[in-house]
Amino acid sequence: MTTTEVAGTVAIGYDGRPQGDVALAWAVRYAGRSGRPVTVVHAGGLPVGYAGTADGAALTANRQDLHVAGRRVLDAGCARARELDATVEVREHLVVEEPRVVLADVAAAGAHLLVLGTRGHGRLVSYLLGSVSEGTSAVATCPVVVAREPEVPDRHSLYFDKVVVGVDGADTSEAALSEAFEMASLEGRSLMVLHARDDRGRWHDLPPGFAEKYPDVPVSVHEIEADPRWVLVDASRHAHLVAVGSRGLGDTEALVRGSVSRYLIEHAHGPVMVAHPGPR
Repeated sequence: MTTTEVAGTVAIGYDGRPQGDVALAWAVRYAGRSGRPVTVVHAGGLPVGYAGTADGAALTANRQDLHVAGRRVLDAGCARARELDATVEVREHLVVEEPRVVLADVAAAGAHLLVLGTRGHGRLVSYLLGSVSEGTSAVATCPVVVAREPEVPDRHSLYFDKVVVGVDGADTSEAALSEAFEMASLEGRSLMVLHARDDRGRWHDLPPGFAEKYPDVPVSVHEIEADPRWVLVDASRHAHLVAVGSRGLGDTEALVRGSVSRYLIEHAHGPVMVAHPGPR
């Protein structure tokens, strides 16, 4: 399968691990609700000696081994997707390449949404080892959902069962708002616009057009003086999904400046969507 066939589908990065099964279930459910195909994507990794330490024959044999192993994982993922919802069209994409490269290419090829699992390791370990979910969410050109098994929510929480979108007035906020409204409308849920601020002033009104485009979505606005990272992580315990924008900071810049989207991906207790400004 070529990446051109990924366009318009719900793409899921699948590696056969339990976290991948959580992401697969989320992707299939969303695809069923939105009437889109789902594309199960597996990146087999780079052959040993890719940097030039192995001869050509050894590299070829290793690449073939990776392809065979990847085919088994991909077949299992596709079978699982069909078990979850037989009405959803399932496509597949297998490449022997570094996962972040493959997933970024899938996003650039026009995927409607990219869904990933997460191992949930902490900030420093994630920075040193490299997280596929974080790295891809920073560079992908389509919205990225990092799915994890949600915790038991508090039904009395302000955020319970809502789509929550974090805003700060930047252009990334409008991208996040657009995706959050679409999700809330599709799921038949209320939307909470959450502005957690320190000393950067108040958030104002919704940009024009959202209320008219999504008259079916009940909207509330909540402002709180606190670190947005902590507030959004807390909201993720109880919300259906938390959406934020991303400026696409690199690893070093994000570590120094404290990217809200990166922090949320690492520490959230439920699904997170990261949206990017620019054409959809």
